[in-house]
Amino acid sequence: MEHFSTARLTARDWTMADDQSAFAIYGREEVTRWLGAPPAAPAASLAEMRQRLARIIERNASDPGFGLWPIELRDSGLVVGAVLLVPLAGAAGADRQDFEIGWHLNPDNWGRGYATEAGRGAIDLSFGERGLSEVLAVVYPANAASLAVCRRLGMIHRGQTSRYYGVTLELFSVSAEPGRPGTG
Repeated sequence: MEHFSTARLTARDWTMADDQSAFAIYGREEVTRWLGAPPAAPAASLAEMRQRLARIIERNASDPGFGLWPIELRDSGLVVGAVLLVPLAGAAGADRQDFEIGWHLNPDNWGRGYATEAGRGAIDLSFGERGLSEVLAVVYPANAASLAVCRRLGMIHRGQTSRYYGVTLELFSVSAEPGRPGTG
């Protein structure tokens, strides 16, 4: 299922045939060091990635409309990364009212604007079809590239927080605005 398309990208559901593409993203420490708390370890093998991918597919199916999806180039079908729109997990006080967007790019595709384009697509989806009023992004303070993506997306820096994932992260938000597609 396609979740959204942009000028160059399509966000769709994962399939097990995406195992190599997923491994090219999540098998690399330069990606996984920014994910989770503590940071996730890279997938050590294609077999491990297949297990992780099966769990992602299952989790996405359990909450239709939200999840972690591959982003592929519209003209070639090459998976260049992933984008997420999920309820934000966290410590006490976090609830289903908090939704996170994020991006995980294959390092071979860094610096081409795909993260910003995918993030913009996720924001538009959030405020359009999903009917959300605000989405958040949480970023490790040293992740300069993702901090820059948040700023390019027009997200407002709200300071540091340890509310989510049990670690100190930079918190960004963007709210639905009148006149934005899907917000009235």
